Amino acid sequence: MAALNQRPWYVAAVWTLVLFFFACAAPVKDYYATLGVERDASDADIKRSYKKLALKWHPDKNPEQKEEAQREFIAIQQAYEVLSNPEKRRRYDNQKSFFAEEGEQWDGADDSANFEPPGDVIRTMEQLQKIMEDQEPWLIHVFADQRHFFGSWMLAVAADVRIAHVNVFTVEEAVLKRLHIRRYPTFKISSGDGMVHEYMPHGWDFLNLDGAARSAVLESLRYSDRVTELRTETDLDRFIRLHPAGSSKPRVLIVVDDVRRRLMNVYVAAGRLFESHHFAQIGASRWVVDRFKVQRVPCFLVIDPGTRQGAVQHPEMLQDSTGGFMHQVTRHQFVPELDTHSFETKCGAQWARQCSWVALFLVPPEALGQDEAVRKALRRFREACKLMRQHSGPGVECFWLRQAGAAGREDWAQTLKPLLQYLASADAEKGVWVAAVNGEVRKATVFTKGVMDRELAQRDLTQWLQRLIVAGPDSDPASWTVNDLIALPEVPPVVQELTGPLGRLARLAKKIRDTIDLSTNAFQETGPALLQLVIFGVMIGWPLVNNMLRNSENGASTSPATSSGAAGIRDGQSVIVDGLRSNTEYNGLRGRVVAIIPGGDNQPTKFRVELRIGSEVKLVAVRR
Repeated sequence: MAALNQRPWYVAAVWTLVLFFFACAAPVKDYYATLGVERDASDADIKRSYKKLALKWHPDKNPEQKEEAQREFIAIQQAYEVLSNPEKRRRYDNQKSFFAEEGEQWDGADDSANFEPPGDVIRTMEQLQKIMEDQEPWLIHVFADQRHFFGSWMLAVAADVRIAHVNVFTVEEAVLKRLHIRRYPTFKISSGDGMVHEYMPHGWDFLNLDGAARSAVLESLRYSDRVTELRTETDLDRFIRLHPAGSSKPRVLIVVDDVRRRLMNVYVAAGRLFESHHFAQIGASRWVVDRFKVQRVPCFLVIDPGTRQGAVQHPEMLQDSTGGFMHQVTRHQFVPELDTHSFETKCGAQWARQCSWVALFLVPPEALGQDEAVRKALRRFREACKLMRQHSGPGVECFWLRQAGAAGREDWAQTLKPLLQYLASADAEKGVWVAAVNGEVRKATVFTKGVMDRELAQRDLTQWLQRLIVAGPDSDPASWTVNDLIALPEVPPVVQELTGPLGRLARLAKKIRDTIDLSTNAFQETGPALLQLVIFGVMIGWPLVNNMLRNSENGASTSPATSSGAAGIRDGQSVIVDGLRSNTEYNGLRGRVVAIIPGGDNQPTKFRVELRIGSEVKLVAVRR
């Protein structure tokens, strides 16, 4: 039985793409045709026609064909907005002078009912400036009414990337210049660092425009500014470890197949959670897979640097959407270090209600980063706080606090130091202990039992925290050790850097790196035009400069005797004889000035020049 003659798959794909373009194509109708006027129509004619058509196609006047009337009414409004403004009309009439190169002839309109494209409309330079100063990535859609990339694909992209739209005929001309718009439809990408990159879809991009647009945005971003790339175990341990003066924010570790891979949901989440988390990315090497029991990628772990423990035993798979991934990250809660951000999040920045008492696990600055026993004690404190919340309700919030190292911590250590005299354990010598502070009444108490190397420490801590909520020191003063606080220290500020605040040299080095990166991005954006300018300058300018240098050199060393009387010729200077009318055989010979005879009134200076011709010496008198 003969086999069927099947066409290759790529032939069908090409035909599908061709049919797609023809299906999406739309007839072009310009603004003059929309208003039914000639191109040389006066302002009065345009206004008269606009009023007539607007009244005709107003949706309230056409209840039976409301959708069609609405489309026509919007088109009439857009056409009048451009043609009634002299500057916008001039730009519309002279498109070739404003836009040197035309873009793809593709109309990506979505014909589904009630489709409204997401995003903001840019009309002024002020609106554009706000977008460029925003830290979020923006995809700016540059279009005209008949040529654009509008479509339902924008809905998928808008979940992660903010979208804006620029109509080339209605926007301020300053916006076109700032974005370097020379063709449309196209896209401009604002990556949050003040730079603008262009993306022009072509070919197969139109079959998956949302994916192509995401990839273009990702390529323009400074991904490593938000998500640190980790390549070795040393890098990983440095990222997870709590430095004595460094940030105590939870660490979010992303495991991917290739550390260079860029994920939009990770980048956006890292920017939005900058105040509360640190993000890093590592490739799924064998040692990474074995250490974290990785089964599939991409996956992630949220790790508490204080306890060096993850929120879950095994990595979780990332959700595709940014919102879903952010929810995955933020649902994992640890006992935080006391700072302005954690105090705002848990207590609303007030010493009341759920934060009537604040329980503090106090440690030396280097202990959690080096001592496993201290980390175990913090885990007991964490579990005791969890049990207390489950069984006793609000009233006490738990934090831990370094007694030095980071800014603002030493004030708290000094304020609570008098409580150390009531500790009956060896924990006081190590500087690891638990206290509770009531900010409203300015009182502090201490957990007198040890929290390290005690199996019953978690049970005792839970009971102590429950007693704080139920009764408190005021109900039974005899069983509590309480100190009055003269003044309550300020809540310590947030530490942003992993290894602590940057020194002067480190800040200078960071500024230099940022400047180099911005210069590199600027060159990449304007590189072709700049290269053309340099080549043009070399081709035109070098011959002129070379000629000037040659003339300067000749004038300095070999000035002709016939034209240099006032040019500073000195006795003994080497010159070239030229312009002799008699004894012309001496013209062009090099000689030496042996005498200078100044001229009288209106008389030229005379020179005696010694010429060596073979073995003979000749003296020649030469005028200026």
